[in-house]
Amino acid sequence: MIQFLSCDWGTSSFRLRLVRVEDMRIIGEFVSEMGVQLANRSYLEAGEELARSVFFRKLVKEAVRSLERKLQVHLAETMIICSGMASSSIGIDELAYAELPFPTNGSKMNIHFYGPSEEMDHPLFLLSGVKSDSDVMRGEETQLIGIILQRADFSGAGVFVFPGTHSKHIMIKDFLITDFQTYMTGEVFRLMSRSSILSKSVLEGEEITPESERAFESGVRIGARNNLLGNLFQVRTNDLFGKLTRNDNFHFLSGLLIGNEVCNLGTDAGSAVYLCAEGALHFWYAKAMEILDVKAEVLSPQEVRQSVVYGQFEIVNDTINHEKSIFLGSF
Repeated sequence: MIQFLSCDWGTSSFRLRLVRVEDMRIIGEFVSEMGVQLANRSYLEAGEELARSVFFRKLVKEAVRSLERKLQVHLAETMIICSGMASSSIGIDELAYAELPFPTNGSKMNIHFYGPSEEMDHPLFLLSGVKSDSDVMRGEETQLIGIILQRADFSGAGVFVFPGTHSKHIMIKDFLITDFQTYMTGEVFRLMSRSSILSKSVLEGEEITPESERAFESGVRIGARNNLLGNLFQVRTNDLFGKLTRNDNFHFLSGLLIGNEVCNLGTDAGSAVYLCAEGALHFWYAKAMEILDVKAEVLSPQEVRQSVVYGQFEIVNDTINHEKSIFLGSF
């Protein structure tokens, strides 16, 4: 196999990448806002004339065609590996979660294989998620596997922080995921800044100023006191009393929520903390950890970006080799 297509299908976003196997280089990508939630809504509105898996795979096929046009290549029959919310109840097909403890080589992952068909001429591997007694995740476990693959010096223990709409803190011991915790930081921020009474007191600006950084730091320190419900209303009074501009108040709110999340690493951490983030979250989470004196190794955005493709390929390659060994052993 020379190349494969990596499909990272989240709740609110879709990303398809063409990956060269030799060095795991991402040759090109197609990105859209057709997340699983929106795709499911489209499926329900269509009246379920097609089976769920057929409808969703048709969407994947359309994305492949878009990527072909963008890169001016022909990708017929190229293998697709799909992780994230695509294996949830609102995705392609619901796969049972793998359970803890979960090895960081992905060998306990639940996988469903779809052969080439009339609706899509690509073989597709769908990867499940992982559950604990009280929490679930789909996608971050695949990223984690990819990150560890890229780190030959990893000791086998630590906490990996994946910021996002639903941030994950994943605890590793002896190369096993032993526990994890979800923090609804991103979703709460979106609700507070767009739909609550606080939305009238904040305004997102295009530039990061020294004042906005100071407002963020203040929010982080106050948020770390863990009286979040009481402190949130301070965003309103900051505006009413003219203490902060609405742009600076936007960063104060962000700091409150991120600080409240990060302060929990004081009890979760163990021997090492690894921050796994891209984009703006990379900057703000690293800053919050510095403010709260959380000793963390901050992974490069490029390392995090590559993690999905490394993780997906490792899981499927391990499965194929395992099945092959069983087949050969039967003779």
